[in-house]
Amino acid sequence: MKDSAHAKFTIVPAGRSFKGEDQRAPLRGGLQSCGEYGAGQTAGRFYPIACVALEVTQRCNLDCTLCYLSDRAEMTYDPPLSVLFARLATIRSHYGAGVSVQLTGGDPTLRKVEDLEALCREIRRLGMRSCLMTNGIRASRAMLTRLAAAGLDDVAFHVDMTQERKGFRSEVELNTVRRAYIRRVRGLGLRILFNTTVFGGNFDDLPALARFLRDCPEVAFVSFQMQADTGRGVLRARPDAITQDSVARAIEAGYETPLHFGTTAVGHSKCNRYASVVTAGGRAVSLLSNQPLVHKVIAALEDVDDKQDAFIRIRPTLRRAIRRYPFLALRALGQLVFSVARLGPGLLRGPVRRQAVFIHNFMAADDLEEDRCASCVFMVATASGPLSMCVHNAQRDLHLASPDRIDGPAGPSWWNAAVPRLSRQANLPDLNDPALAPLKRLKGQMRVLRRNQKDAS
Repeated sequence: MKDSAHAKFTIVPAGRSFKGEDQRAPLRGGLQSCGEYGAGQTAGRFYPIACVALEVTQRCNLDCTLCYLSDRAEMTYDPPLSVLFARLATIRSHYGAGVSVQLTGGDPTLRKVEDLEALCREIRRLGMRSCLMTNGIRASRAMLTRLAAAGLDDVAFHVDMTQERKGFRSEVELNTVRRAYIRRVRGLGLRILFNTTVFGGNFDDLPALARFLRDCPEVAFVSFQMQADTGRGVLRARPDAITQDSVARAIEAGYETPLHFGTTAVGHSKCNRYASVVTAGGRAVSLLSNQPLVHKVIAALEDVDDKQDAFIRIRPTLRRAIRRYPFLALRALGQLVFSVARLGPGLLRGPVRRQAVFIHNFMAADDLEEDRCASCVFMVATASGPLSMCVHNAQRDLHLASPDRIDGPAGPSWWNAAVPRLSRQANLPDLNDPALAPLKRLKGQMRVLRRNQKDAS
C-alpha cells in the first residue's frame, strides 16, 4: 500500500460548477493545460466527465491478485444510504444531468438489493445514468430484474484471470462465465459491458478474448484495463511488454481489423484509448477510419451545441448539425454506409451492432502524474467531492477515514467508515490497526503477510 508515500501529493477535487455555468469548463481547462485538447477530443467538449464511481461497499467476495482496494479497506463499514444520497447530490451539482454513476466497491452486490434499488431510483430521479460494476457472482437474474425495474441502465461484468476463479486456466476458458452472464441479462433492457484486467498472465490471450467479445452482439462496451501497481494485490509492477500500443495491437489482432484508436480521444492520451466499431456475423469494421471527416463532424457538433445541459443532447444537436451542414451530413452518412457494407458476408450471418472498445492505462500509486490527475475523466465520489480515480486508489485509506457531513432537520451529523452509523461528532476514530483484524478480514498483501507470520510461529 502506498498511502504514506503519497500523503503530500496535491489532492484537488474537481471544481464545482453551478447552474448557469459551463460545467464542462474544469475538465476542458485541465486538458488544454496539458496539450490534450485537440480536434478529436470529446471530453470537456461534449461532457464534463466520463463517469463517477460511487463506492457503496469495500467488501468483496474475491481476492484478486491485482486489486485497487487497500489492505485495510474491508475493515470498514458500508456507508448508509443517507451518505450515498448526499454524494449523489454532489455528483449532480458538479456535473449536471446525464453523468454515468458507477455503483461499485468492492462488489456492490454484497449490499442488500433494496439498497441498490433505492440508489438506482435516486440516480434516475436526478437525471443521471446508473451502472452496476460487479464480478457477477451474486448478480443473479432475479437481482438484475429488480434493479432494471428500479431504473438501472447498465451492468458491467469484470471477469479475468486475476480473480483466480476455480476451474479456469485461461481467459478463453472464462468465456463460459461470460456467456452465462450475458444470458442472465438478456431481455432485461440493460446495456452490457465487460471489463478485463490486462496482466502478464493473460496478455497472450488478448486476441482470442477480443475476438470472443467482438462476436457477442449483446455486448455494447468492452474495456481492457492495464495492470497498475496500486492497491493491495500481490502482483505489482507491470511487465514491460504491456503498453498501450501492444495492447491495442493485440485487440486489433482479435478484431481482425485496424481500430484507429487515435482518431478521437476521451481524456488524456496516456490514460485512455477509444475505438468504435460496427460488428456483424463474426466481422468488425472501424467507424473512425476517416480521421479528417470525424474531426469535421466533431467541430460541427460543437458549433451547434447549445450547451443547455452538462452533457451534449445528441439528438437535437444532430438535427441542428444536419440543417446547418447538409453536405457534411451526407458525407458522414456515406461513410457510415460504406463501413457497414464492408462487413460483407457478416451482414447475412448476424445483426449489425455498434461496440465501443476502451483501453485504460491506470497509474501506479508511486508514479502519479499531476497533469493526468488534473485532466482525469474517471472520478470517485469522496467526502470532499469527486476525486481522480488514480489519486483515490493511491490514497484510499486517507479518504475512507475522512468523515462525511450530513445536514438533517436535527442539525449536522457525521459518518466515518471506521464506525457503523452516523454520529453527532466529527472527530471520529481513524481506521483500526490492520494487525488487530482477524485473518478473514484481510486480503491481498496483508493476508499473505499474516499467513506467513502464523506459519513462522
